[in-house]
Amino acid sequence: MVLVVKSKFLILQIDIGGGTQWGNENTINPIREVFIPSVKKYCKKFQYDYSIITKSSYEEKYANFDFLATKNKHYSFERYFHFNNDYDYTIYIDNDVYVFSDAEPLPEFVGLRNAREPEGNSSKIFREVNNLQDSYGYYNSGVTFCDNSTAKKLSNYMIDRLNNKIRAKGKNSDNMLLNEFIIENKEIFTEIGNEWNYMPFLPNSKIIKKPNFFHFVGILGKEIINTLQEKKINIENFLSEIRKK
Repeated sequence: MVLVVKSKFLILQIDIGGGTQWGNENTINPIREVFIPSVKKYCKKFQYDYSIITKSSYEEKYANFDFLATKNKHYSFERYFHFNNDYDYTIYIDNDVYVFSDAEPLPEFVGLRNAREPEGNSSKIFREVNNLQDSYGYYNSGVTFCDNSTAKKLSNYMIDRLNNKIRAKGKNSDNMLLNEFIIENKEIFTEIGNEWNYMPFLPNSKIIKKPNFFHFVGILGKEIINTLQEKKINIENFLSEIRKK
């Protein structure tokens, strides 16, 4: 009889103070009441370990929020202090991501995996400052899949850049930093399908009929969250209706 040992997954999120990717706004209510609970339910369903970062290691160690463009962008950097762990796989999910109740289980994989962002201003800037061809992809850091060795490598890379104040070219963001890591480590990167990071509110986004993870990334995402709250529309019902179309 062969004993099959289940792979060990950690799903990691961030919720520090009132900070969201947009700042201290009323978007924090659906994040805490709808989006984060959807991720926790997903973890419970498939028996994945779950951890949410609620205290800033960056603030403790470095005090000044002077590495990335804004204070709130530093909170997104927090993940890298927690990637150096013993799990077979570490999956980071932004706190403005909703996971559908019938989402598929996580795949086993090797290396680093991220979904490509729709073509936009950030991708153009990234290619321009790095002298890349127009076809080169720009990847979103809001859902990041890492195996054990890659998680450690990515953590060390990011913290080294922080310690040496080596900022990203173009936009000074964690997303640009991740894409620079991908350029330098192409051999361990594989693009993952947008069903794992559906970004419908970014310009030029293509429709995914049955996404697993729904990401409210971008200014329009924030505006839609605020509008739903103002009109007292149930967010989960709203998402269900979108998915039917």
